[in-house]
Amino acid sequence: MTFSRPKSTLLASGTILLLALTGCAGIGDTASSAASSAASQLAEGAKKEMIKTICSPIKDGTINAGDLKILNSMVDAVREGGLPTEIVKALDDVAASGDKVPADTQARLVAACDSATQ
Repeated sequence: MTFSRPKSTLLASGTILLLALTGCAGIGDTASSAASSAASQLAEGAKKEMIKTICSPIKDGTINAGDLKILNSMVDAVREGGLPTEIVKALDDVAASGDKVPADTQARLVAACDSATQ
């Protein structure tokens, strides 16, 4: 026994299936794009918060022992956090200075913070 369907019915069914698959792909692309955008915004927000955390203790232009302890604890995170090179280099120099941070090193970190927060 054979079933016969008109060609127009088969063509319409195929068209609907194709549109459904195309629509799903479009929704998937849109969802992927939205997720990527959200991840980028989250990463950018995390960078800004890290910069605030680094720059907050030195707002007055000096680095005391407490500030130095906070800054030294953040060196590794800053190196891997994708922050501006000026902040990374200045913070590395601060950490390498030991207990007595030279005035020019402090000034470079303050300037890097000012530049990054504008």
